[in-house]
Amino acid sequence: MTYVFRSTQTEPAARGREFGQQHAEKILASVENYHALFERVASRPFDLCALGANALAQIEAFAQPLYQELLGMAEGAGIKAEYLGAINARTEILAYLGAQLRGECSTVVRLEPFSGKPVAVQTWDWYAEFADQWLVWEIPHADGSLTTTVTEFGILGKAGVNTRGLGVHFNILHHERDGRDIGVPVHVLSRWMLDTRSDINQALQLLGSAAVSASSSLTLIAAVDNSSAAVSVELHPGGPGLVFPDRDGLLVHTNHFLSTPAREGDTEPRAYPDTLVRYDLLVRRLANRQGLTPRHVLAAMNSHLGSIGALCCHPDPGQPRAGQYATLASIVIDVASGTLTALSGGPCGHPQWLAHH
Repeated sequence: MTYVFRSTQTEPAARGREFGQQHAEKILASVENYHALFERVASRPFDLCALGANALAQIEAFAQPLYQELLGMAEGAGIKAEYLGAINARTEILAYLGAQLRGECSTVVRLEPFSGKPVAVQTWDWYAEFADQWLVWEIPHADGSLTTTVTEFGILGKAGVNTRGLGVHFNILHHERDGRDIGVPVHVLSRWMLDTRSDINQALQLLGSAAVSASSSLTLIAAVDNSSAAVSVELHPGGPGLVFPDRDGLLVHTNHFLSTPAREGDTEPRAYPDTLVRYDLLVRRLANRQGLTPRHVLAAMNSHLGSIGALCCHPDPGQPRAGQYATLASIVIDVASGTLTALSGGPCGHPQWLAHH
């Protein structure tokens, strides 16, 4: 059962305090789980508070309202703000610590030529010990707009959609230039984009302005009237690269770079080549097909190829949960209506959503 929380406050600090007060126990668990993960994968000594302070400085300089929201959240939860800075920069800190992370998320977007309602679906795969640490957060703004994001307790945002006609899917990437410092956290960047931008041009300008220190692909989807567009923005410390849909409107992204020159420094295919298998499988299942729906995409993602190419990922029940990967959520974004559906777990757990091929 997916947990949904809707904020009642629109002022950033007050919104943060409300969230922190309501979810103090879950936020503390997020911090503890990430601290344990950092210690498990670190290849160098680290001071979590110092890294969190660095992240907070980046957030303050980039998005002052979100910095105030984090301070309010820390106050509400009764926890040091530096710890919240650290978990919001969990991608950047993992890169800084030299962690060899496996990427498992898979994203599919399909644009119809004259339809304002694109299909946008992803699986979100992460460590199985975080399976109970995420939610759908609905965030009203003073101007009447709404941001909806799938995120973790204590983290400001991730994949999501706003009511201004913009949505975003998330895939982690890995580049040899990652981790040299702590840059603007990609999770904060995604949330700020959804809070403040209303079209792809504005979003691209914002993403291009951010000095990031860890790589991710943010796939943007826009729909206004009868027009739609999409682009994957491959962020890395050398600057963003752009990947557009093919001539039939299909855009697939897993966990390797598709743009140049960043792909020359991509470390993922060497370490975890299953990203190439998953990409190929989705393209073969979905290319040249008309009338695709989210159900068709989820059915294509209902693939269990073990450790090689699993699109619907499950931990081995015979092994300790910590350190294993699982599909934590399957996310369907409806950009035209400004809403999303987050299904707990992988596609196989929701047979009612799987279309017959």
